[in-house]
Amino acid sequence: MNDVKIMNRAADNIRILAASMVEKARSGHPGGAMGGADFINLLYAEFLNYDPDRPDNPYRDRFFLDPGHMSPMLYAVLALSDRMPLKELENFRQWGSLTPGHPEVDVAHGIENTSGPLGQGHAMALGAAIAERFMAARFGDWMAHKTYAYISDGGIQEEVSQGVGRIAGHLGLNNLIMYYDSNNIQLSTKVDEVDTEDVAAKYAAWNWNVLQVDGCSVDEIRKALKVAHQEKKRPTIIIGKTVMAKGAVDAQGKSYEHTVSTHGQPLSAAGADTNATIKNLGGDPAKPFTVFPEVKKLYAERRKELKHWAQTTAKEEATFRKNHPELATKLDMFLSGKIPAIPYSSVGMKENIATRAASATMLGVYAQNVENMIVASADLSNSDKTDGFLK
Repeated sequence: MNDVKIMNRAADNIRILAASMVEKARSGHPGGAMGGADFINLLYAEFLNYDPDRPDNPYRDRFFLDPGHMSPMLYAVLALSDRMPLKELENFRQWGSLTPGHPEVDVAHGIENTSGPLGQGHAMALGAAIAERFMAARFGDWMAHKTYAYISDGGIQEEVSQGVGRIAGHLGLNNLIMYYDSNNIQLSTKVDEVDTEDVAAKYAAWNWNVLQVDGCSVDEIRKALKVAHQEKKRPTIIIGKTVMAKGAVDAQGKSYEHTVSTHGQPLSAAGADTNATIKNLGGDPAKPFTVFPEVKKLYAERRKELKHWAQTTAKEEATFRKNHPELATKLDMFLSGKIPAIPYSSVGMKENIATRAASATMLGVYAQNVENMIVASADLSNSDKTDGFLK
């Protein structure tokens, strides 16, 4: 467990990098990224398991960012963890860079999903969590891992979140941990001016483990993540009350925290002063794209821990393969992204049948040949014939 002072210093480093990226690009969303820095830093510095030497290690934890406009936060922590070149942060939102305004999937640099429409990212996390449970049930808990999702007020408001919440709760996906960055700010207004929904009650009704924390407190977030890891029957949502544009000030030192203006434009355009903010957060305005020495040390130590995790997992995998060679062959097929040869020429298909009936026939064929295929239907299986997969 790391010292709170060091953790706060690292979070401020993320804030400086996020604000500086947007300022240099003269476009972007600094406020939310600055507010979410405490959680993202703690997650990467202490909880998220991944292989520093093999980014696509299939047994890694996954992190799905839902609000793509908060990309500066993600790019900053990836730079701290040595997964994204620091120089790329200076190229934020520039053509051909690794740091577009909204992240695009790039596993080699630690980006698991493309973040576009709000709500989409955590729906991807749901799919990943289902896939993880599917795999662990067939090959063993040695490969079990967590799926983390990060969602904002806007994502919570999108209707897709209702479906995600219900499905995850119904399936009891205890491997899914979602952080809700509740800063009460959206692009045009404060959230409570247009939406007074009881989010905690809603998720509790959907069978989620609901935890509420001060989103700026390392101790509270850490405690909540530990509780989430111990949950055995439900997905967890951690509702963090965060501070939009935490640390932002103007040239006279006036606070610009909790302001709508800092959501979707550079701090200088929002009324704050980026150089003054960098100073307020303990940085040097002349060198904004810098990782503090103590933060480098923090993440270097984490890298050592992660290498140990990767080595331990590799040994567990080797034991599994030795003891279960047939399952190991199947695992390789599942992870290859390939499907077995399908005997299309031998499929008996009647002429002039409805396309849904033809689809049902093919689903039946796939069910017999593609063992890692999952089919779902919204209470229409006997009408749209997706039940052909079951027959």
